[in-house]
Formats: sequence, structure tokens, C-alpha cells
Amino acid sequence: MFNLFIIDYYNRNSTGLTTYVDQLTNYVVEDPNISLHFIFVNADQYQNIHKEQGKYGINYYVPHDIALPEHNTKDENLAIHLSKELDPNQATIFHFNWINHAPFAQFLKAKMICKTILTKHCIPWRDNITDNYPLFKHINGLLLSKEDIKYVDRSLLHEWVAYNTVDHVICVTKFAASALQKLFQFPKNQMSIVHNGLKIEKLELKDPKILRKKYGFSLDDEIILYAGVVNQRKGVFDLVKALDKILEEKPNVRLVIAGNGNHSEILKYANQRWANLTITGSLEKSVLFDFYQMADVGVVPSYIEQCSYTTIEMMHHSLPLLVADVDGLKELVPDEYGLRTPLVLNDNDAHIDVNKLSQNILSVLNNKNKAKSRARKAKIYAEQHLEVSNMGQQTVKIYNRLMEEQETQKTLNGNSNYPLVSVILPCYNGEKYLRECINSILCQSYTHLELIIVNDGSTDSSSTILESYKDPRIIVLNNKRNEGIVDSLNYGIKYAKGKYVARIDTDDVMQQNRLYKQVKYFEESNNDELALVGSHHRVINSKGQLLGLKQYPSSHEEIQQAMLFQNPFSHPSVLMRSDIVKKIKYSKKYPHAEDYHLWFKILKKYKAANIPEYLTHYRIHDENTSNKNGREQRESAASLISSELDKLKIDHSVEELKIHIAISQNLGNKIFNNPMRIQLLDEWIEKVLRSQQKQLGFSVLTVNTMKDHIKRNYCNIN
Repeated sequence: MFNLFIIDYYNRNSTGLTTYVDQLTNYVVEDPNISLHFIFVNADQYQNIHKEQGKYGINYYVPHDIALPEHNTKDENLAIHLSKELDPNQATIFHFNWINHAPFAQFLKAKMICKTILTKHCIPWRDNITDNYPLFKHINGLLLSKEDIKYVDRSLLHEWVAYNTVDHVICVTKFAASALQKLFQFPKNQMSIVHNGLKIEKLELKDPKILRKKYGFSLDDEIILYAGVVNQRKGVFDLVKALDKILEEKPNVRLVIAGNGNHSEILKYANQRWANLTITGSLEKSVLFDFYQMADVGVVPSYIEQCSYTTIEMMHHSLPLLVADVDGLKELVPDEYGLRTPLVLNDNDAHIDVNKLSQNILSVLNNKNKAKSRARKAKIYAEQHLEVSNMGQQTVKIYNRLMEEQETQKTLNGNSNYPLVSVILPCYNGEKYLRECINSILCQSYTHLELIIVNDGSTDSSSTILESYKDPRIIVLNNKRNEGIVDSLNYGIKYAKGKYVARIDTDDVMQQNRLYKQVKYFEESNNDELALVGSHHRVINSKGQLLGLKQYPSSHEEIQQAMLFQNPFSHPSVLMRSDIVKKIKYSKKYPHAEDYHLWFKILKKYKAANIPEYLTHYRIHDENTSNKNGREQRESAASLISSELDKLKIDHSVEELKIHIAISQNLGNKIFNNPMRIQLLDEWIEKVLRSQQKQLGFSVLTVNTMKDHIKRNYCNIN
């Protein structure tokens, strides 16, 4: 048996998402292996976290919304509270349904062993179709391109955080899954496609004539029904524009708009046809179902839409359908089940083809027998595929699979034959963040580790903090005086017993599965030449708030190419083969760039990779090396890069070296700010990459991909 916590808002408006939660709830409560509970956020009538017995299990009421940067401390306290409340021996899943809540998973996973899941009901970047159309066109163009996308576009990074923090993502359409995979390089084995479903109730068939009389409609009226939020993105304004054309042929048509939103905007597009408009606001389900039975056609003209519950409800009620030819609506309503109207994507905006929309509506009204035939087929399809037992069964299978993965990890960690990892943590006056760092290491899902802490002559309370830990996996090595980072790292590596050495700094934090994923990558590669595996990292501030995401080249070829331009690894995120790093040690030759120098030395003989996941939190604060010793670090990196260019016999003038240093120090958008300078940038990047291609045998495609990556990610030039 396992605990299932569904996270939702306390004050819930009636939406497709709340319908999903209600439908899923009604299914899982029947499963004897699931103990269902709820966490309701934004329950602002409570001053503190409130707990009480609910209809099915324990309900927690949280006064604040979760996963907002300003609430990070509150979120951490909530995670601590839940970790103390729950039995650590009972498996637990947290199921998120609001994409903005998903980042809260990182707080949960830092405090307890659990699994997290997100049902992806929407695709946030597609909202830009009305909010920021140029950005929508850019991302949509990436999605439609035939080329593979290796790096997440900067505009999508915050959305990616939501997906990256959970263990599994459920997509409600194939379209959403394909977009997630292509634009975000999301692993197939961490996502599933589960269409929404409704519980099939025996409908109370009512006489449409009686219903029309009840709600004040004439028997001669032909009713077009729109149900949903009233805004531009839902296409309702285009539908109102189409009404004018429809009334030219059928003056007895009534357009019913049922839903909350921008009602005043509707009248602007009605062309004084107000008498043919009925605006109801949001309707109770029983009333809405009456409208489904008495309407002649249901219209869903959304610019973007996933697995629309309104559409599914209309299908279950045998209401003739007309939908926009977009996204998930294509999957729900093939040609044989209803008519589809195209979305027009112009240079400057998007809109529904109003002429085609009015023609399609008239076609339904003029051919009612044919429309009803399609509607009956749609009902049969919905009863077979879009009902709650299908949705529930597939979702529970995912729950069970996550539980099996957790047990597999426990078995793996308990296997003494699996390699030991030596985590090297140098510490000099790191009291402020030391506990958080150590706790993130000791709470790793991969437990077969030793933590070697080199206390480098700390004069603050670091020593006291270290003495407070009794975990036998911790080994503290004390320097009598401050020896510096290089000597401390080499000292720790000398004592490492593990097959692998992992790096972390006192101000940084490991994701719970970091070591597991990196060891798994090494062990499954079965490659004696692989010496080093890193990852992307999140950037946080002194309070732990997310500032951004940093991506690194993933393949060995890309790393070799990128190395000449910028450090291709996040130092506190790397896992290295112990036998290699014991021979090829850190050096003091390039102060504060010792890691960058080490990578060049290792990659002269061996291969490396970065796992394209954010496995470490890298903290930016006033005491960072890059802040305290920034100038010396930049000078060391510049000297190192110049030396490596010489070794590769890539001739460079003083001006070209300036260009290269500007790239390496992320000064691109400040320096390359006019066409002439951008041309010089292009020529230099091309020169370096082509020289590497000749010497190291890179493919043309790899070179072109890296050139684009350097300009976008190092120079902020699209």
C-alpha cells in the first residue's frame, strides 16, 4: 500500500483541470492499495498548516500557494512538516496537476524518500500565441523543424524546471508528449500519454423542446453552444465574428456563450447582433448538460487546446461537434467524428479562419442528419476510449511503476558489489550553507557512498557543525592551516576509496538522484575511455531561490568543441573515475581555474559526457570564488584558453583573442552589438571549429550545431 497525495487549490473554480482531479479521485478511492490524501494550497483562512480527516483520508490545508520564489522558506517548512508527519517506511507519491506547483517537488525530495508526478494539462509556452506572438512563432518553428534540438531554448528554461523536478510527467495528448520530447529533450521513459476520461453516467434523456421552453428559447431557434473561458485564446471572439455571416443565411440562429471571462469584449465583435447572443456566465454541470442536449452544434474554436473536457462531454452527449484544427483537438475529433476549422498563423497574429468557421457551422445546421451520425460515432468512441476507467487504470499503472523503481533503487543501493562513491567536499569557513550541502549528500537515493570533508583550516563554526554529524559514512580530514582548494581536493582524492569521485562545494546542493543517475550512466556505458560525467545545474541565490538554469554540452564531441570557448562542466556536478583523477591531479598553474585545467588534461586521453539534467543547485552569493577572485579567475581562464589554442596551432591575432575572451566571459551581447562585430564573431567561431574539425574529425552537423549553441548560449545572440 502507498500514500497518494493529490495537490490542488482550496478555492477551486470549475475547469477541465478540476474535472480531471474529481474523476481521478473517484477512480483511485476504489483501489485498496492506495491511501488517498489531499494537500489544498492557498487556504488563506488558516494561518498555519492545518490537518484534518477528510472524506477519503487526511487533508492538509496550506495558507500559501506553493513553488513561488517569495515562498521558498514556507515551502521548505511545509516539506519538513510533511516529512515528520509521514511514516518513512510507507511509500508515498505526490501528484501535481498545476504546472506551477511542480517545482515544490524539489523541496519534498530533499526532505524525504518519495516519488513525484505531474499531469501536464497545458503547454505554457503556447499561451504566447496571444501574449507574445513573435516568441510563439519562434518556439513553434523549432517544434516544426525537422532538425533535432539539443539545447532547451532560453525562453523555455523556467517551464523546463517544472518537468525536471518531478519523476514522471503524464501528457494528456500525443502532441504534448512530442513537444515535450523535442523542445525539452525529455526522456521517453519518464513520460506517458494518458488521455482524459469521464465516468459514463446513464444520461437522463430530456426532450429538447421542453428544455428550450424551460430556458426561454424558441423551438425555431438553432442553437450554437460555446462552453469555456471567454478570452481570445479560446477563439470565442472569432466565433462571435462568424455569427454575423451565419445570420445572413439563418436569422434564427442563437449563439450561447457559457463561461466566465471577458464578456464585455464579446459585444465589440457582435456587430449589433446582440439579440442573437446569450451570455450565461459559468453554469452548473446539470444546467450545462441540459444545454448539451438542446443545442444543435457545439463549437470549440481554441487556438491551443489539449485534451479538452468540454469536447469530451459534448461527445458523450452526442452533440454535433465543430473544433479548431489544432493540438490535441485533432486527436480527439478526427474527421469522422466532427468538423475541424483551420487556425491561421500570420506574420503578426493568429486567428481562426472566420469564413471557414461560418461555412462549417452552416454545414452542420443544413445537414443535421449527417451531423448527428458523426456525433453518434463520436459518442461510441468516447465511451470506449475517453472514459474514467481507461484513464484511471493507466494512471495507477504509472503509480505502481514508480513504486517499483523506488524498490529497485533500494535493492541497488543495498548491493555491496555496486561501486562505492567518494564525495569530496572541501570546506573553508562554510558554516552558512554547510548543513544544507551535507544533508543533500546524506539523503541521496544512492547510499553506497563515503563523504570525505576536508576542513581547510576553518575559523568559523564549520568544525562544530561537522562534529555534530554521527553518520559513519562521513570522514573529516583537517588541515592545520588554510592550504587552499587545490591541495584540499588532492588531499581528499588521495584518501578516496571509491571507484568514483564526486565533487560538491559547501554552498551547493545535490538533487536527490544525482549520484544514482551518474553512477548508472557510468556503469551502463561500459566504456573504459569514459573518465568524467557532469550535468546541467540550477542557479540559486543565497536564500535558495531559483535564478536560472545553466546548460552544458552533452556529448564528447560537443564538449571537446565547447572547451576552447568556455568551461564545459559544472565543477560541483562532476563524477570522475577515481583511478584517473588520482593520477591526473588538480594543479595550481591556473589559479581559480583549476577545474578547467583538469578537464583539458583528462580529455587529452579520455572521454567525457554531461547528463542533460539539472542534478545540482549551484549557489550564487557574495562569497563565491567568481565574485571574490573574479579578475584572477578570468585572467587564468584567458591564459589557459590561449595556451590551448596554441597547442592546436590555431593562429590568433590580438583582436581575435579579444573576441574569444569575450565569448568565454559571457560578454557577447555587450561586445557583439552591431552587424560588423557579429560578422567578426561568426568568422572567428567558424575558424576555430573548422580547425578542430580537421584535427579531430568532427561531423559538419556537429560543427554547425555547436556554432549555433555558442552564439545563443555564450553570446546571447539568436
